[in-house]
Formats: sequence, C-alpha cells, structure tokens
Amino acid sequence: MRALLLFILLCCNTALFAQAYIGDPGIRNLKQPAAIIRLPYDDNSIEDALKQYMMTQGYKSTGSGGYILYRSSPLVTETPILSDLYFKTSSDKRAKDITLLNLIPLPVNQDIKADGPVDSARLEKARVLLDSIGPFITAYHMRLQINSQQKELTKALKKMNDLRSDSADLQKKIRDLQVDLAENKTDQVKAAADLNTSVNADDNTKGKYQKRVNKLFDKQASIEKKLRRAQQDLEDNKHDIGRQQEELNKQQQGMNALNSRYTPN
Repeated sequence: MRALLLFILLCCNTALFAQAYIGDPGIRNLKQPAAIIRLPYDDNSIEDALKQYMMTQGYKSTGSGGYILYRSSPLVTETPILSDLYFKTSSDKRAKDITLLNLIPLPVNQDIKADGPVDSARLEKARVLLDSIGPFITAYHMRLQINSQQKELTKALKKMNDLRSDSADLQKKIRDLQVDLAENKTDQVKAAADLNTSVNADDNTKGKYQKRVNKLFDKQASIEKKLRRAQQDLEDNKHDIGRQQEELNKQQQGMNALNSRYTPN
C-alpha cells in the first residue's frame, strides 16, 4: 500500500519529470546530443511502453548495440523527412528512481558512433516526439499499476469470501452440535428412566442400562467439547473477517485512487 501511495504521488507530479529537453545523454562512446525525457518509472516498463506506442504508429523496432532502433521513421507525421531513431534508457544520476529515455535521431543509415554535424531541427522534432510519448508511457505504467492493484483486490476479496464461507460452515456446525446435544439430553432422560425401572432386574440387564447411561454422558462431554471449539473458531473467524474487511477497504481505496487518475489513451 505504501508503494501504491508513492506511485500515486509520482503520477500527480508527472509534469515535473515529463518535460523533454536536449542535452548530453552521458552514454559511453556516444558523441551525439539527444532529446531526453525524465520519467519516474523503471526502464523495462518504459521500453515496453515505447515499443507499444511505436507499434500503434505502425513501426517495429530492431536491436542495435543496446539501442531500440526504428529505421526510416518520421519524427513528425506531417513531414516526409525520415530518420533512424535510436532510443535508450539510462539512470538519472541526480535522482534515484528516475529513468532517462534518450532519443538520438540520425539521418537514415548514419553510424551512431560517427562524429557528424548536429542537426538542431531534427533534435527539436525529437524533443517534441518525446513529449508526445511521455503521456502514453504514463498511461501505460498506470495500466500496469491498475492491473497489479486489481490482482491484489481480487485476492483480498477471495480471502473475504472464503472467510464468510467458513463462517457459514461454522454456524451450521454449531447448530448441528446444539441439536445433537439436545437429543443427547433427551436420550439421557430416557436412559435414566429405563435404569430406574430396572432396579429389580438381573445384574446383566442393569449393567446394560448403566452402560448406556455412561455412554450418553461420555457423548455429551464430546459434543460439548466440539461445540466449545466451534464457537471459539467462529469468534476467531469474526475477528479475521474484521481485519480482512479493513484490508479489502484499503485495496479498494487504492483501486479507486488509481482509476480516478487514469485517462485511457
């Protein structure tokens, strides 16, 4: 829950991070500047979101020396100029838990390690592209959080249903034991009466009636023991249901908070 609240706080402040700029990506052996956007998500989810975004635009990536590469792709839809788009995530040395998404746009087939001239116009278009990708990545990450939270909510709800089912079973067990106890007491009265009427009978007959009375007493003790245990189990179950209701409320509040902040793309 604490991690969830932290994520919600980050989502509320996405604008503080998701403002693309042009700078030195700090990538080894790279001499080109890049368009960069700071995002409060892990690199794997950012890369997955990026690939999904580009796929919706009709582009498929290839791997190239640790980069996610889109060859012969337009930076903006209204221009016929194509570029090779090199994306790479890296850690932000200034802030923990922040990932940098770097975009190096190059003319088609230009070697990324080459020390070529800087195309300011191309870099500016790359910056604008990152600003358009940023909200998609935020929404993608939010969907991941919602899916994860839904699993936690479903798990909490299942546990609650199991506890309620256990409660119903225990209540039925108690009722059945109470019926058995009442029947036992009725049988004891009858058995005691039979024993009294056999006062003049032979020893075997009296012994048979006495054995029946003793057996009913023993059964009474066994039923009462089971009844006490079932009643204690029911009491414990009530406490468990109360605690689980609190957990269920927390998970539902978390889901509501996420849903209130999620705007589908």
